[in-house]
Amino acid sequence: MSIQTILPLPTLSKTLEEVRAELFAEVEAKQEEYAARGWLPARLNLNKGVVRGILEMQAFQTYQLLQILQATLEQAVPLHASGDWLDVHCNQLGLTRKPATKATGLVKFRRAEGESLSRNIPIPAGRIVRTLPDGNGEVYRYVTTVDAVLPGGEVEAGVPVESEDYGAAANAGPGQICELVTPVSGIGGVDNSADWLTSEAANRESDVELRRRYVLAWSAQAGITAAAYKSAALSVTGVTEAAIADQHPRGEGTIDIIIKGSAGIPTQGLLDRVTEAIDAVIAINHDFLVLPPEPVPLDVDFTLELLSGDETALKQAATNFMQDYFSGNNPAVQGIGIGEDVICDRLAAPIVTLPGVKRILWSSPVADITVPHNGLATLHSLSVSAQWTKDA
Repeated sequence: MSIQTILPLPTLSKTLEEVRAELFAEVEAKQEEYAARGWLPARLNLNKGVVRGILEMQAFQTYQLLQILQATLEQAVPLHASGDWLDVHCNQLGLTRKPATKATGLVKFRRAEGESLSRNIPIPAGRIVRTLPDGNGEVYRYVTTVDAVLPGGEVEAGVPVESEDYGAAANAGPGQICELVTPVSGIGGVDNSADWLTSEAANRESDVELRRRYVLAWSAQAGITAAAYKSAALSVTGVTEAAIADQHPRGEGTIDIIIKGSAGIPTQGLLDRVTEAIDAVIAINHDFLVLPPEPVPLDVDFTLELLSGDETALKQAATNFMQDYFSGNNPAVQGIGIGEDVICDRLAAPIVTLPGVKRILWSSPVADITVPHNGLATLHSLSVSAQWTKDA
């Protein structure tokens, strides 16, 4: 049974109004019997006075008790548990929640115009570079981690950096790291290439992701199955998805494990760590390869047809969604997965529901894009424009 189809838990809790109504009905139903037995000198006034106050306090205590019982039931069932309680369940299977990590990579430092090409330019550790503000106004900063040199005769040099922030949002896209915060004599600018990352940053593992690994850990007990490979791959920090091709993709006895990282296409370092993790838990003679998905670059170009609202804000909201959908950096947005086709209606759905948006006029893609089973759609370019219409 998958996490998506797990049966709901019984409902133990009730609203305060329900508890109060049941309590007062019970007391009212017993008044005649208790009076006949001599337990009550007279009928109780349930609308005011001391008795009403006592019943209200009892109703509230019962309500709180039922809330506690409901919460306890949910936390006692692993696939409904959350937070520290989910960690306790997972710990019994040897699973720990994957922490947030920082991004590391190489940022290119360029020689300033007019600077002598023959001179070596020292770049001390601790120099800071950064991105421009993104759609949410966030700026991401990176610090050089070693003393480096731009050698004479070279126009640029790659310098190791580490992000100041934890989390996948620090996995800057190509060209986004473009400002030198701490001046370096002789350096005119900085830049990052598409493959600048050496180790991708990752978000702290969510409850949903940890529950998925909990299920896989039990499935992996059945032996060397696809679940065992997937469980081992997903145990590595930075891996967000693993697709197992176990129908002899390269001949008899072969298995391919296709990995998506927190930055999309994984770094070689991440692939190597997954290989080590699988080797550590699956000790048989097997021929497996850990591979990146085949990138399927996509140019997204569309126009928002607007009836009302703030044009700039609506364009930015659409831009943010598209970037989050393809990058997977935002836990609130379910990103595209390995082998998942690009469906225009799925891309449009969160955008056309924005207040003031009438429709989306697509320039690219003009139709759904089929992605191979080992492929991953990636955002090559993005252009969002807007036009106004009076026709509702």
